[in-house]
Amino acid sequence: MDYQIDVTIDAKGKKCPMPVLLTSRGIKNLQSGQVMLVEATDGGSKSDIPSWAKDTGNELLEMSSDNGVHRYVIRKS
Repeated sequence: MDYQIDVTIDAKGKKCPMPVLLTSRGIKNLQSGQVMLVEATDGGSKSDIPSWAKDTGNELLEMSSDNGVHRYVIRKS
């Protein structure tokens, strides 16, 4: 995809609900159209963060997992 990461949220090692809370706090500091990368190790984030993005109207651009680290790329609406 064609985007630039403006901020990275490190939620690795944090248990639910911290990955979503950190994501929510992080996106508040972005301007509309900016992109955030969230990295989490909590398995619950695989459903929580996409649901949060949908519920808040932000765009989940990409979702991937590698070696237990789940990555989410979100564009602020």
